[in-house]
Parts: sequence; structure tokens; C-alpha cells
Amino acid sequence: MYLPPGLSRHIARLIDQAAVSYAALNSQSRESAQHATSMPPQQRSRSGNSGHLVSPVTAGDVLLIEERDGTQATVTHLSPVPSDDPDDPLNWSTWRKTLNYALVCAVTIMCFHGLYVQSVFWQQMSVDLGLSFQQLNRTQSAMLAGLAFGCIFFIPFAKKYGRRPAYVISVAVLAAVTWWATRVQSLWELYVTNLLFGLAGAMNETLVQMTIADLFFVHQRGRINALYMLSVVAGAFLTPMAAGTQAASVGWRWAYYTFAIIITVMFLVFLFAYEETKRPALLDGVVSRTTEAADAARPSTDDEKKAGAAAKVHRTATTTTSGAAALPRRRRTHRLRLPWTTPTGESLWKVAYFPVFVAVLPHVLFTGVQFAAGIVWTTVLVASISIIFSAPPYNFDTAGVGYMSLGPFLGNVVGAVYAAVLSDWSVKRLARRNGGYFEPEFRLYLLLLPSLLMGGGLVMFGVTADRGMHWIFPSIGGACFTFGACAMGDAAFTLVIDAYRPLTAEAFVGITFLRNAISIPIPFAIAPWRDAMGLTNMFTVAGVLCFAIAMLFVPLIIYGKRIRLAMAPRAARLLEQQGAIMISSTGPMVSLRIEKLCFELEMNAERES
Repeated sequence: MYLPPGLSRHIARLIDQAAVSYAALNSQSRESAQHATSMPPQQRSRSGNSGHLVSPVTAGDVLLIEERDGTQATVTHLSPVPSDDPDDPLNWSTWRKTLNYALVCAVTIMCFHGLYVQSVFWQQMSVDLGLSFQQLNRTQSAMLAGLAFGCIFFIPFAKKYGRRPAYVISVAVLAAVTWWATRVQSLWELYVTNLLFGLAGAMNETLVQMTIADLFFVHQRGRINALYMLSVVAGAFLTPMAAGTQAASVGWRWAYYTFAIIITVMFLVFLFAYEETKRPALLDGVVSRTTEAADAARPSTDDEKKAGAAAKVHRTATTTTSGAAALPRRRRTHRLRLPWTTPTGESLWKVAYFPVFVAVLPHVLFTGVQFAAGIVWTTVLVASISIIFSAPPYNFDTAGVGYMSLGPFLGNVVGAVYAAVLSDWSVKRLARRNGGYFEPEFRLYLLLLPSLLMGGGLVMFGVTADRGMHWIFPSIGGACFTFGACAMGDAAFTLVIDAYRPLTAEAFVGITFLRNAISIPIPFAIAPWRDAMGLTNMFTVAGVLCFAIAMLFVPLIIYGKRIRLAMAPRAARLLEQQGAIMISSTGPMVSLRIEKLCFELEMNAERES
């Protein structure tokens, strides 16, 4: 095969660099155990208890804040470290990240609107379709089953082939099912459409967390996740109010027609505007490791060694330079940034069963339990609003039932602001007190107030509604609950991304399955539970259980770091199997660089022609 002389020279140089880097990496890994025994006690505690160094990406601790000696200035280090590729999503401009994430938030609103709006229409649907409230409530189980199992089936494809095709397919399914929902005539159609709504929603829930991990740094994820939680509650509580008002005027079918038109337009916008955020796992820190390994393998004078040691402190805050940095760096055209797929070499079967092993990591399990409990109580709350306030003494119409979502929505907004403003600020402050090192458990220190309000809000809602008190009191109770649920969700989600970023996809597959699998029987249990205990006792028990589960963050604050470091070797083995940390051969590195070089030469040829 003929290769241009320039390309041949570049390939030869890349192979030499890869060989040197690989040899240095192997040497570094062999020396790590000996180096660990000579470390100071404080640093050795960060390396785990197995006698060898634990990668920060595994253990979760990263250098976030550095104070300059002799000055009051501090430097925030970027984690994860971006590569030197301008198409690396971490290097995107602010407007580009904002556009991509705004599209994700818009689709999230539409997705959760589809999941939660139907309960607002139950009063009209009961008359139109000849179904009881209990039958309508049971169809929600099909939706929860779709949410539970959809991520297991579809997220492996998003991991292997990219986020963009998974988003596009989920929005397309959502649009098609919404058009079907406008023509529903029977109970079995409700079960099927709710199942499909759940399947589309399952992909969204996990994909968003993967996108956040792709685009944003540690010190940004708290407020970014708060925006996601705000989008969730806007779809679950705010837009259903507008749908209820429209349904009261022109009927529930026209409310679905409006939703179908909006989501179809959103599909077209997404198709032509959303960029792929997936990048090869090889780029995730490999550039910096390659550079350091090459530097270590190269002979140097004492002065150069001192200069290198001084510069090493700043490497995590700056874009690193590899041997390929000398190549021309041009961004891809807009058309090339919208690929149908971005395949990588993962085994679909391996990606499918990996969540089973990741889900048992304690931090992931904690998030799954908190998320599951939040969905259980939200399901109870939403279903109870529709049933309680359409009956005496309230006798609200469809619009009135929709307006009862205002209290929970406002509570979520305040909770999102609480999380967005305080989360990232508090972790920086705690990191500064911790010698500059960030620990994922720092996210949990703000959760006492949300835990109290979650349980207290449920009790207040049930007691005041059972006594027929003014609707404002149950609304305040619902607002208190959703404030706590939003803040808890933001902290728990971000905790997992911070602790196990390379395992984000697998972790959230397990989390999503756990939370929805537990919720599947809840719609069947609400009516018997209420009939057996009454509203007051039912929501009092729910509030106590909610508070007890939420307070599990306390032992995680105390023992979380020890648990995380003890589990770090297990997580490292998972990452090695996944190919996210160790480079098993020089072939993938050379292949990636050659592919990029060929692409750049092709683009140059197109411009010259």
C-alpha cells in the first residue's frame, strides 16, 4: 500500500513515541509498589490499603485546590484533565457546551412530561374510556417496568456506538408514542404506550449523566446536575399544569396533540444540532500519562529534573502536550460533528453485564437506594394528588388537579438553587481545608436539611389533605418534599460521577434499574394501603421511612472514604477490563493517532482543491 512520504515519517515517529511511552508506563507500574512504601503517611493513606498506588480516577480523590506559597492566590485544578484535542468535549467552548446541554435539558423536560402528565388527565380519561382510577393507576406499572429494563437493553449501545444515536432514537420513540397516545381507545393501548414511554425515558435518565461526565469538570458538576434536576421537575410538575389547563378547555387528546407537535419539532432540532460528546477512552488522560512517561524515559540534567518537578504541579490545570501535538489541530466541520454512530471496541455483552458488578459498589448502591426511595414517594404523591383533589371535599377539575403540581414544582426550584449554589462552593471550601484534595463524600455535607424536609413534607401533605384543609397546606407539604428530593438527587448523582467517572454509564444503568424495579408494584399498593390505614397514617409511615432512608448519608460521610479506598482495587480491575485505565498495547494508540492524521490530511486536501 502506497503512503505519502510525509505520512510515513509521521507514522514512524508515532510508533517510536508509543513504544517509548509504553515501556515507561510498564516501568512506572512495576515501580509503584516500591514507591508506595516510601511515601509519607498522609500520601500513603490516599493510596489505599493494598500496598500499591491507586489511580485518582479509581479512588475518587483529586487535587482540586492548590494554594500558592507566600500568596493568598489559589488555583482550581481541572479534573478530569482534558487532552490536547480541540474536539475533546472537555475543550469545547462555553457556548458549544451550553447549546448541547440545553438540548439535553429540553429533551429531559419533554421526556418527564410524557411520564407524568397522564395522571392529570385521569378524570377525563376515566369518563372517555370507561376506566376506573384504579385501572388507570395500574398502567403506571408498565411505565416503571419500561424505565427499569430499558436502560439494561439500550445503554450498552450508547456506550459502544455513542450518545447521539441513543438520544435521537429515544426522542424519535417518544414522538411516535405521543402521536399514538392521542388516539388511545382501550386499556391495553394504555399499557403499551406507557411501557414505550418508560423505555424512552430510561435511556434519557442514564444518558444525561454520561453527558455530564463527558462535558464538565468536577467543580462544575454540582450546578450542572442541579439544572438536570430542575429539568426533571419542570417536566414532571410544571408542564403538566399547562397541559391540565388545555385539557380542561379542549380535552385531554388535544393536550397530547400539542405535546406530540412539540416533541416532533424537538426531534428535528436534535437531529441537526446535537453533537456527539463521546470521546475514545484512550484520550481520557492518556495524553498526560504519555507525556510524563516519555519525559521520565528521556535523559535529563539535574536542572531539567528540577524544572520538570516544578512544572508537574500545574499539569492537571493545563492542557498537556503529547508527541502528536505538533500535528495541525483543526476542528472538524459541523457535518462531521454529527455522526450517526461513533463505534468503539467494547464488547456489547461485556457492557451489558458490567452494571451487575458496578451496582454493588457502596457509593453506587447508596445512590440507587436514595433514587429508588425518591421515586417511590413521588409516585405515591403524584397518584394521591390526582385521586384526592378530584374527589370531595375539593372537587377540582382537570385544570385544578394540574395546578396542584405548582407547590412541588416550586419546591424543586428552591432545591435546585440550594444544590447549585452551595454544592460546588462547599466542595471547594472543604477541599481547601483538606489540603487541596477533593473527596466525593464532600457532596453529602449539605443533606441534613433536605432529609428533614423530605420526611416532614410527606407527613404534612397527608395530614392536611386527610382533614380537608385549604389546598395551600398540602401544596406546602409537597413543596417541602420535592425540595429535599431535588437536593438529595443532585448530591447522590454527582457523588457517583465524582467517585467513578469512567464507570458512569454502568453505574447509572444499575441505579435506574434498581429505582424503577422497586417502584413497579407501588401503583398496585397505593389504594389498598390508603384504605387500610387512612391518609394520615399512610403518609406518616411514608415520612418516617423517607427520613430514615435519607439519613443513610451520615454513615457514608463517616466511613465513605475508607469504603471507597477499600473497593478501589475492585473498581480498578473493572476499569482495566473495560480498557479505561491501562494501555494493553501500543496498537490502539498508534491507530488512533494515524486515524486523526489521515483525517487532517484529507481535510487539507479538500481545502486545497
